[in-house]
Amino acid sequence: MTDLRIGAHVNQEDPLAEAAARKAGLAQFFLGDPQGWKGPEVRYPGGAQALRAAAQEADVDLYVHAPYVINVATSNNRIRIPSRKLLAQHMTAAAEVGAKALIVHGGHVLKADDPELGFENWVKTFERMEPQIPVL
Repeated sequence: MTDLRIGAHVNQEDPLAEAAARKAGLAQFFLGDPQGWKGPEVRYPGGAQALRAAAQEADVDLYVHAPYVINVATSNNRIRIPSRKLLAQHMTAAAEVGAKALIVHGGHVLKADDPELGFENWVKTFERMEPQIPVL
């Protein structure tokens, strides 16, 4: 017996049906446009609480993938500050659906910036917000 769970990145409208169709024990999905700046939207019928309850009943672990546009590493304030806000919104929504973690790409610094600045900006991000769930 193994604790290894296999999953898939699935459609956000019904991640549980998608996981069941693949015989997956976990599902990763977006809560909105992966390339957009709009806040998260739970599209599952019945909303966040219904998805959370159904996932528990189905024994499917949920993971939410944050939009690709998030970049809290950058020194560009017009990107970093909205990215922090969007990251926080997705973290809250992911916690509401019972996600085990929020998956987010690390972002990048500007060409002339020292990569260390990107790490510092990530640290500042977490100094300004309390993670409700793990961020991967």
